[in-house]
Amino acid sequence: MLRRAVIATMVAVLSACSLGPDYAPPKVDKPSAWKEPASGAGIWPDASWWQGFDSKELDTLVKTAIAGNYDLAAAMDRVAEAEANAKIAGAALYPQLSAGGSVSRQQQPQLKGTSFGGNSNNTSTTYNLSLAASYEIDLWGKNRAASDAGLARVRSSAFDQETVAITLVSDVATTYFQILSLRDRVRLAEDNLKNAESILDLLENQSRIGTVSDLEVAQQRSAVATQRAAIPALVQAEHQAIHALALLLGRNPEELSVDSKSLDEAKLPAVIAGLPSSLLRRRPDVRKAEADLNAANLDIVNARAQRFPSIDLTGEGGSESLVLSGLLGPGSFLYTLAASVTAPIFEGNKLEGQEELTQARYHELMETYRQAILAAFRDVEDSLAAVQGSTAQHGFEREAYEQAQNAYRLADLRYRAGTVDFLTVLQAQSTVFQAEDALVVADLARFDALIGLYKALGGGWDGTAPAQPQPAKPGPS
Repeated sequence: MLRRAVIATMVAVLSACSLGPDYAPPKVDKPSAWKEPASGAGIWPDASWWQGFDSKELDTLVKTAIAGNYDLAAAMDRVAEAEANAKIAGAALYPQLSAGGSVSRQQQPQLKGTSFGGNSNNTSTTYNLSLAASYEIDLWGKNRAASDAGLARVRSSAFDQETVAITLVSDVATTYFQILSLRDRVRLAEDNLKNAESILDLLENQSRIGTVSDLEVAQQRSAVATQRAAIPALVQAEHQAIHALALLLGRNPEELSVDSKSLDEAKLPAVIAGLPSSLLRRRPDVRKAEADLNAANLDIVNARAQRFPSIDLTGEGGSESLVLSGLLGPGSFLYTLAASVTAPIFEGNKLEGQEELTQARYHELMETYRQAILAAFRDVEDSLAAVQGSTAQHGFEREAYEQAQNAYRLADLRYRAGTVDFLTVLQAQSTVFQAEDALVVADLARFDALIGLYKALGGGWDGTAPAQPQPAKPGPS
């Protein structure tokens, strides 16, 4: 009866203490379609999406960044750290073995003859060889939970590495196109400066013969100085963008040069958006949040199991002999076996606090996971809106530039005919410069919007989970 009662009690305890909530990712509402239109809905970006811009130099820069960026290298090292921690956590699932050996020599004095006689020594040597083993029975799943949590954190680190890589590639592309756009703006500013200087030369010649006033000359000189002052800031921004690109590539700024001269050398690929239902699998930051949540759930199991008894088995065997040749003889072996049970009774609410801490952490990561999901859908919608908006803005800016050119041409003709004053020409000239510069900026915005969309869609990552790490295997430490 007593034996049956003990067995029944153990079964009840084991069934009642599946020590942790069954893990399942929280359910979320997924939109059936994107709110913003996309020409390639249902199609996902290619893993080498940057090649769609048809720039060989950009392709080379991306490959260089992947090989040399220090942030990405650090992310890889964090994966290695997580793998090492997973091995440490998994080691408790296996027996611990240790071997030892010793040699001891003892000398005892022995009296000879009478009390006035001399002494002699009795010397003995003992040889010992031992092997010890210990194992904790994982009755409550504590060690298994710790091992599985370590593996989940390896996956989390691998997803984080993927996020760093996607961010790196998008930053390289964004910075590269920014450099080309700034070069277009510098060249445009220099062309407009030359045009303004030629007009100034004409006005100064006319001023000498008295056909224009000093006021008109002063106004044009002011316009020339204004356009001249705009160039250094653009050149400085271009140099700083090159320095930023060098940092992304893991190089010193002095070592990097960009050969392409204009944004016109690249092309815009088609807009593609995939389907919302697959986005969460293709966003490594969302997958990381899920892996962190899984690890936190296993931490609860571990913390709760700490409050229950642990059973340890230990064994030690060896051989001892006074003669080295007899160390492995049949009469020299000895062994001990033992089992022990340790149960916490009072630790000042420490274990209860640890369990509550893991539960709070789990609920925190649950909200983080939900927030990551919402942010993923928002990022795509924002990027699609940016693509549509930048395309429309570029069209309007082109129309504004064309109209400004036409207005400047008419103002110049009328000024030469004497029907308008020079101020009208000056204003038309300034409008053309501003409209052309705004057109170049709008063109860059289209490239930035597409890069942002590729990044929001997971950068072409197909959602393939990193290789599942294996638990620690028993072996020499």
